[in-house]
Amino acid sequence: MTGKGMFDFTGESAIVTGSTKGIGKAIAKSIAEAGGNVLINSRTETDVDNTVSELNKKAEGDIIGKTADVGEPAEIEALVAKAIASFGEVDLLVNNAAVWPGESSMVSAELSDWELAMDVNVRSQFYCSKLVAEHMTENGISGSIVNLTSQTGDRRAGGRGLYGVSKTAINGLTWKLAHELAPHGIRVNGISTASTLTPQLRSEAEDAARVDGSLSAQQVLDELGQEKPIGRLGQPKEIADAVMFLASDRAEYIVGDIIRVSGGGNLQ
Repeated sequence: MTGKGMFDFTGESAIVTGSTKGIGKAIAKSIAEAGGNVLINSRTETDVDNTVSELNKKAEGDIIGKTADVGEPAEIEALVAKAIASFGEVDLLVNNAAVWPGESSMVSAELSDWELAMDVNVRSQFYCSKLVAEHMTENGISGSIVNLTSQTGDRRAGGRGLYGVSKTAINGLTWKLAHELAPHGIRVNGISTASTLTPQLRSEAEDAARVDGSLSAQQVLDELGQEKPIGRLGQPKEIADAVMFLASDRAEYIVGDIIRVSGGGNLQ
């Protein structure tokens, strides 16, 4: 490495959807440790309460929680309203919450699988962004919105079915929002991930190990990491670092871009 980066988010307030585990939690933790206020979100009340309690132990800012299913517009409205009421303003929105539809085949998938993927993965990012952007423009806030997407959204083949389609839609959403909001001083960008060591990936590895029978879940993960040009899996903290950069003043001329944090996975 050639240098060290440090971030100061003191006085800034953020909403991070899907932030009680994996990448979302790492993002929320990074913002909290940098002095920012953070609203924690999940569909599970216990997870929200536990994460708020954990982060509050070391946070300098205010850490609050809101249980909400971002697949439901009314619950998004309540989430954004709580953040504004609690913090006074929202400077950063990180659209991280997502679901992984169980059916990967586009042909075998049910319409309900499509609706779930689009409602949670795409519509939620649009509606959260819309509400927060309205708040920012009305109050003259030069804020930042960061959308989490995936390299599956770039690929024209390779499976991943509805999940991949939803991520392709997020890429387009990011570009269109960025163009519209840039004149208002609101920067919209995306983070594209690949194989990151999250609970979801561990679950997939366990399933693969059961089917294969000759490998352990850890061996499946190790092999997946070795396939990457960098030779390992990504860590949630590495995604969080990219989000922190995009939301900081060090990235104030980056607009409408999708940063690929994939260990070279985008080259494959």
